[in-house]
Amino acid sequence: MQKIGIIVLNWQGWRDTLACLESLRQLIYEGPLTLIVCDNASADDSFRQIFQWAQQHYTLTEIGVFIHGLTELAAPFPDYPLVLIQTGANLGFAGGNNVGIRYALGQENPCEYLWLLNNDTTVEASALSALYQHAKIYPHQAMMGSTLLDFYQRDRVQCAGGCHYFPRLTIFRHVYGGKPLPTVMQADETTVKLDYVSGAALFLRSSAVQQVGWLNEDYFLFYEELDYTQRLKRQGYTIGWCKQSIVYHKGSASIGTSPTQLSRANYYENLSALKYTARFYPYWLPWVMLVRLVGKSLALLKRRDFYLFSPLFQAYRDFIRQHYFRKNSA
Repeated sequence: MQKIGIIVLNWQGWRDTLACLESLRQLIYEGPLTLIVCDNASADDSFRQIFQWAQQHYTLTEIGVFIHGLTELAAPFPDYPLVLIQTGANLGFAGGNNVGIRYALGQENPCEYLWLLNNDTTVEASALSALYQHAKIYPHQAMMGSTLLDFYQRDRVQCAGGCHYFPRLTIFRHVYGGKPLPTVMQADETTVKLDYVSGAALFLRSSAVQQVGWLNEDYFLFYEELDYTQRLKRQGYTIGWCKQSIVYHKGSASIGTSPTQLSRANYYENLSALKYTARFYPYWLPWVMLVRLVGKSLALLKRRDFYLFSPLFQAYRDFIRQHYFRKNSA
């Protein structure tokens, strides 16, 4: 069985991360694994807490620790069962995961597959072996998603691998979202079409990553998986759903629920939606900018979330400055 690198990105959430790591220790997989935890400069003692956990489950010779990314180390990187990387800054979803991807692909014995997991997930013991077998059966699929279940209502499906996306409206719908698990498990995974795989659990073929490149760091949060799907498809790859791979997902834990955190998430969601549209659907951009602004404004008024108007307008202002003014001045 081939080597798999599991990448877990942490930011201000070491308790969720430790729960995720505990579940990963129960994985049933006979091949070699490298578990890579990247911390995006958390200020909540995450790095020390995760390192202490590592010392309880691994010997010191089995743990690789790197501070401020991998800038001080040239590939090939040494092989460790567990790698803890302090990225040195909050690099966002794409930037933080790219640090882990660089390590996984730059080892003396590179990983053949990559599994990117949100830190607010836990996994069934058979989840990884199911993905590996699925990848063997469908070699044309470069990115695969698991069956995501609600962490708190484990008989309810969050999504079957991923989502449908409607680019003219910039809205998405979870495939089989909210359906009972027994119902979803009766579906034929080969007939389910995804527009993108959920970023909470991404299984990637390393050969495709080496051809297509890493995640696009122009997105700080949101739309990274949509962008990557488009790039994969342009190279002739497809994506798919592995029904038997079960992952539990808390949902908003990695983003936060405080007004400050929600404002931040709202800003990046809107900014990334506009960036994605400009990159892949430029002819729809004026329409999308208008429809999204009106739709979001009406939704905020209905919910009386008046504090979210500021990040909404800021996202539009920053996008216009970046997309139009910089382009015109170039």
